[in-house]
Parts: sequence; structure tokens; C-alpha cells
Amino acid sequence: MATYQTTYGNAPRKGLHGQIASEEKANKISRTVETVAGIKFGQPVQRGLADHGVAPFAAGGKFIGIAVLTPNVLPDVAPAGGYAQFVTGAFLTSGQMYVRAGGAVSDGDAVYYNPTTDAYVNAAGTGIVGPVPDCFFDTSGGNGDIVEISLKHRSA
Repeated sequence: MATYQTTYGNAPRKGLHGQIASEEKANKISRTVETVAGIKFGQPVQRGLADHGVAPFAAGGKFIGIAVLTPNVLPDVAPAGGYAQFVTGAFLTSGQMYVRAGGAVSDGDAVYYNPTTDAYVNAAGTGIVGPVPDCFFDTSGGNGDIVEISLKHRSA
């Protein structure tokens, strides 16, 4: 018997890094990217220098939200799968999002971001920012897994 198709696996992907997992209770805002390197999808951001501007979340910064992977911007489009400088992007301030785990994480763990690996972890470390305020892992997983985080919906 001939194979029908070889493009798709047996099950659909769970989600993509920076994709909204559920919009049951979610809020997004539009902000302009200030940094030359842009903002990657799924990257946490803080208040920028200009009105309605954002920059990558850093120690001491005022967290605003997480860059949303939008259907009208392909994830593999430069720069680095995200929003370019001066582009108005969508940023999740409240809701559920899929992200890539940078190590073993458990449901209820605090959420930290590793800019070097563009992944989320559950503890502080060198170069890691966070914890992301009012944000917890909502599912468990291992290094490289797509897991769900909850922003302002759950507590540990």
C-alpha cells in the first residue's frame, strides 16, 4: 500500500515557543521595539525609554509582558524569529503561553528566562533574568520541551 503522506507526524505539535496556549483569559498590548537586535518571540520585555517602547527584560527592569508569536510573522523570519527594531509587536501581559524549557521544570515552579539559550528555567543563575513577576510553570517538562507558563493567573 502506498504511503498517503510523509509530511506530518502521528500527532500535532504541542505548541511553539512564544505562542499563546489559551486565550480564555488573556490580555495583549502593542508596544514598539527599541533594541537594535529586536525582540525574539517568547522573550520577556520591560518598559523601554520612550513612550510605549519595550526592551529585553533585564535585572532591575520593569517587566511588561512576553513577546507573542503572531500568525502574520513567521517564526523563522529574521531577525532571529521575532520583532525587528521599531516594529510594533504584541506582548502578553496576562494569560497562558507555550515556551521552551531550558532544563527540568515542574508545575508551580517560578519562571526565569535565559537570554543566551532563549529558554525558560526555574532558578536564577549567571546571565539568567527573573523571576518573571506573577508567572509560574503550568506544566512540567524537560530540557527542550514545550511547556506552558501562566502569567498572572496561577500561584504556586
